[in-house]
Amino acid sequence: MGSMSGDSTSEESVGVMVGGAALQEEGGRGGSPLERSTPHLPANTTYRVYKQRWLVLLTVVVLNISNAGLWINIAPVAYKAAAFFDVNITDVNWFSLVFLFVSIPFCFISTLSVNQLGLKPAIHIGSILNCVGALTRAVATAGFLPTEVVFPLCLTGQVIAAMAQSFLLFIPTKVSQLWFPETSRAISTTILSMSNPLGILVTQVVSPLIVTEKENIPTLNYVFGGIAIFSLLTTLVCVTRSMPPTPPSHSAARGERDRAPYLQQLKETFTSVPYLLLLLALGCGVALFSSLATVTQQILCPLGYNDLFSGVAMAVMILCGFVGSAVTGVAADRTKAFTPITKLFYGCAAIFAIFMMEMFLVPGQPALVTISCGLFGFFGVGVYPIGLELAVEATFPVEETISTAFIFMSGQAQGAIIIAMVTLLSRDQLAKYAHLEVCTGGESSDLHPRDYSVSLMAIMGLLSFMVIMIIIFFNTPYKRLEAEKASTSNISSSSSSHSLTATSGYGTEGVSRNTTTSSRVSRNHPTVLPVNITETPEAEEEYEQCHL
Repeated sequence: MGSMSGDSTSEESVGVMVGGAALQEEGGRGGSPLERSTPHLPANTTYRVYKQRWLVLLTVVVLNISNAGLWINIAPVAYKAAAFFDVNITDVNWFSLVFLFVSIPFCFISTLSVNQLGLKPAIHIGSILNCVGALTRAVATAGFLPTEVVFPLCLTGQVIAAMAQSFLLFIPTKVSQLWFPETSRAISTTILSMSNPLGILVTQVVSPLIVTEKENIPTLNYVFGGIAIFSLLTTLVCVTRSMPPTPPSHSAARGERDRAPYLQQLKETFTSVPYLLLLLALGCGVALFSSLATVTQQILCPLGYNDLFSGVAMAVMILCGFVGSAVTGVAADRTKAFTPITKLFYGCAAIFAIFMMEMFLVPGQPALVTISCGLFGFFGVGVYPIGLELAVEATFPVEETISTAFIFMSGQAQGAIIIAMVTLLSRDQLAKYAHLEVCTGGESSDLHPRDYSVSLMAIMGLLSFMVIMIIIFFNTPYKRLEAEKASTSNISSSSSSHSLTATSGYGTEGVSRNTTTSSRVSRNHPTVLPVNITETPEAEEEYEQCHL
């Protein structure tokens, strides 16, 4: 059927037999007939999954890890970076803040690009911008430019990398919808959504290890420049089409066929009350995570916690978030109880976030700080992927990237507000803690540690409001699941059996909905086969026929 040497699904002509009518697709165009125009698909349509979906998933994971590293790699070593660039700590915070501000206008650009061009061009644009931004930063600090040019050019590279984020961070639900069957969408979204926190985790630990003194900032940029080049090459090799030749589920087929115009989708999205509640609540969670990734080192170092410990604390938060995400992903795939899971985890996240920020005000308690970070990560980071799936359910059949993108845009806007609030509400360090601070390390007499207790109390109040709002007022029908159940009901009433076949240009795999009955592919049932390719007994062995 194919080999790893190339995307055979991009080179073979694939016929989709639906009720006796063939829809023809020429591969390698970045799309399928479903991306353009199809008639209404009857109940006996055959759906398939392709092994290439794992390459697409891996590529998006690698890109988000690279982009997250560029976003946050200065934050864990902020005071050393300020000394290297000869600027104040507020200027250094712009390396993180530009990601928050740039993503707001680019949210519209990226979602429109996915809507009009498809998934493949969006991923390629993001990978190119990510690489250009990283290399610009590396060149800026290479040592052959005038001193007064280094900081602004490095920040320019950061702006370019921030443009890439909007094309990469908003697409997990879109990849899951187009490439994965209904039985594994939540897990796929969980893996993709957690790639950004994974990049932050790695960076929070690696940056302090690389930058032990201010002269190591160029080395940091070289390392992340190399990762960006690798991610670009991975994209060019692995992402060769926007969607598979045949959809993996009824909602994937219907969604691509029945999309309203872009502006109409925006209207439908922002007139959905459940979605607006998610927009605020999940956005607040994203904002808290983003702001903590930026300012945790600045909050903890006045109390004697060094750069490495701050990075480890964030790493523990994210690692526990991976565990929480796995729990919610499996639970959601099995029970489809998206709303109860979201409310439970969001409420617990708010409680442990308040506990964590209380611990941030206590010196000499590294164990309690670490435990509180882990508890918040388990619930707070764990709820995010399921929240994105819930947003898709609330707005279906609106483009998946739209519901995801605006939640993240809300998070970026709220994150900018929180970071500004943290800075503006900070006070001079308390005299009783002056002997503890490890912020400046003698790097510059112009850098002074601050007290952030008022800032943290303001964040606690905001979280309390959000958790009350989401638990009391949020409720939504699962529109996508209801559409798929209706499709299954139609199948049952119109046909006693229905084939669900899994194949791939890289090989094939079976997907079973009901393992009680199995048989060969029948010529009386619709199927999808490469055109002008003769079936052999060996090829026939690749198919596993399952019945609904």
